[in-house]
Amino acid sequence: MLKIIKEKEIILYLILSILFAITIQQFPFFKGNSLHLLHAIKDFDSNKLQNDWIANQTNHLPVFVYLNNIFLQFFPIKILHVIHFSLLIICSLFIFLICRNEFQNLNRTSLLFLWFSMFMLIYHEHSFFGGLAGQDIINEGYQPASFGVLFYCGIYLFLIRKYFFAILLICLSASFHPSYVLHSGLLIFGFCCYFILVKEFKPLLRSIFYYIILILPITLYIILNFLLLDKELIQMGQNILVERIPHHALIENWFSSKDFFSILIYLISLLTIYKNKKIFVPLTIFGFSSISLSILQFLTESNTLALAFPWRASVFLMPLSSMIIISFLLNKFFLNKKNINLFSVSLFIIFFLFFFTKNHFIKNDNQKFYSKLELVNEINVNYDTIERILIPINIPYIRMNTGLPIFIDWKHHAFKYDEIIMWKKRIDLAQKFYQTSIFEKQKEILININKIDYISHILIEKKQLKPKCLNLIDHKIFALINANTCYELD
Repeated sequence: MLKIIKEKEIILYLILSILFAITIQQFPFFKGNSLHLLHAIKDFDSNKLQNDWIANQTNHLPVFVYLNNIFLQFFPIKILHVIHFSLLIICSLFIFLICRNEFQNLNRTSLLFLWFSMFMLIYHEHSFFGGLAGQDIINEGYQPASFGVLFYCGIYLFLIRKYFFAILLICLSASFHPSYVLHSGLLIFGFCCYFILVKEFKPLLRSIFYYIILILPITLYIILNFLLLDKELIQMGQNILVERIPHHALIENWFSSKDFFSILIYLISLLTIYKNKKIFVPLTIFGFSSISLSILQFLTESNTLALAFPWRASVFLMPLSSMIIISFLLNKFFLNKKNINLFSVSLFIIFFLFFFTKNHFIKNDNQKFYSKLELVNEINVNYDTIERILIPINIPYIRMNTGLPIFIDWKHHAFKYDEIIMWKKRIDLAQKFYQTSIFEKQKEILININKIDYISHILIEKKQLKPKCLNLIDHKIFALINANTCYELD
């Protein structure tokens, strides 16, 4: 009978997690940060991306690319929405299970519906859900970082003594998104500190062994493909990358009073669970190791440490810390309230309907993006004749939505340090082309661009269109021209 009750509870938790996921309007694929899918689709016959320069640079997401490539060989691209939907479910479900492990009364109907109502509110309000430096563990867009929710699976499995599977899922998450390798090590270090504290040395040794074996493939892949370079090239590449993403890489660029508040939430959450050493020790080690490395990076101004993003541990800790505090407050102030079941269920329904309606019908950010695809449709009229396009560097959706190679854009960069140096060279050439209105100067720059990659067509604003150049599309802002004909390169 107890087993049946537990199965019914799990089903209810799952249903509530599914309803949470339904409130989120997923972004269209290729809306912005679409580089992570480029390697997965570049060899399909439905596009010409095998001739795109970025598509042929070293792939930094081998597991993610391989998974998506397999799915897209057999299913329409919307299958990726299903994967993302599943990750959203995992996020809410396993954060709840971690909290319920500490606060057993959360399985009561009144607290259960209140918990999921608060989780829904915190996710959509974002302030208590997002991590430092504008980073998230999961949002409306399908991306490798979203697999970070597997950390929550790992933490929960650790709490119920399923140590091998806990470490397996944490390492799998890092394999999908290699920037999590550091954070996986910090979390496993937290597990090990707990084992040492309680003098459980067999699980300690096994966990170290499991982790080394499971994290080794992705670690070796990163070392062999990205780090075995000349020291000078590494330094130049790091400088370019830090300049490219200062809002993520430089503490002085993103740190604000809000981040002090985030740290305070984390510390308060630790105070509420300090008696349970099995969760307190790992989360304390995980968070304080991240803070210590962040302070070290700030003091040393190390680009290597900056690009390891130690503060990204906050994307795991902020949602969990917020919900631990919420769980504590629910357990303290609502546990013995009578006749609250109807209120809690009603509140959940109200929140669900509000966020579902707001995100799918009222706000509907996707509709704004679809309007931009008019330009894509115009360009694709000339698909067969286009070999490669030079585009303004601030239009990131052209490559993936047309399936045509471009010269370069700002959003999508290479990741290997010697390759990012070439990326910067391409960016500089493209910028110089669009910054000058002198025809002969543009022609000179275009000749230099063609020495790197042959450009068959150019996307340019109509107001910059030269009288002798024929516009191949009917768009109110942009014109598409044949590079050879317009600039008489033949």
